[in-house]
Amino acid sequence: MKDKPGEQPTEATVQGPFFWPGAPKKELGDDIGEGHGEPTLYHGRVTDTAGQPIANCELDVWSGDSEGFYDMQKGDSMSLRAQFRTDRDGNYRFWSIKPTFYPVPGDGPVGGMLAKMGRHLNRPGHMHMMLSAPGHERLVTHIFVKDSPYLDSDAVFGVRNSLIVDFPKHSPGKAPDGREMKQPFYTAKYDFRLVPSA
Repeated sequence: MKDKPGEQPTEATVQGPFFWPGAPKKELGDDIGEGHGEPTLYHGRVTDTAGQPIANCELDVWSGDSEGFYDMQKGDSMSLRAQFRTDRDGNYRFWSIKPTFYPVPGDGPVGGMLAKMGRHLNRPGHMHMMLSAPGHERLVTHIFVKDSPYLDSDAVFGVRNSLIVDFPKHSPGKAPDGREMKQPFYTAKYDFRLVPSA
C-alpha cells in the first residue's frame, strides 16, 4: 500500500453471499487450507488510523477453493474459513490458499442483469476479511490477488486498488513464520487500519 501508516483507513468492499456465521475459532498460524489449493501465508498487522496496534481484533476470513467454489456451494461442512484474533501487538497470521477467480451464479437475477449488460460473470481471486474490535467500526473487505484475471472488470464492481496485493511465490523451505514447507508456497502481507467508533 502506498499510504503511510495511519493516513487512511482500509477500504471496505462487498460482503458477498458466502459469509457463514460461526466459523471455527483458530490459533494464529493455523492452516485452514490444507488440501484445498496452493498454500499461502497471510500475515500483517491491524492498527487504528493513528497507527496504534489493535490487540484481540477478530478476523473472520473465508474464500473459495482452488476451483473457485465455496464450501456451502458444494454442500460441505465449513472449510476454508475461520476466526482469528490478533496478538497484543496487532499482528495476525494464518495459512490458507491462493484464491482463484470464479463466476458468480448466472441463473438468478444477477446473472440475467449481467447478461443484458453484456458483462461476464467472473470475480477476480480474493480472500474475504471481516475485522471487528471494540471501539472501532467493523470492516468488511477483501484482499485481491495482484496477478488474477478480471481485476479491471469484476462482475460485482468490488475491486479497490488499495486492496490489490502481491502474492510472491517461494521455493520449498522455511516460511516467514518459521514453518518448513516441502512444496512451493505463496505469501500475502497486508496491514489493516480501522476507524475508531464515533
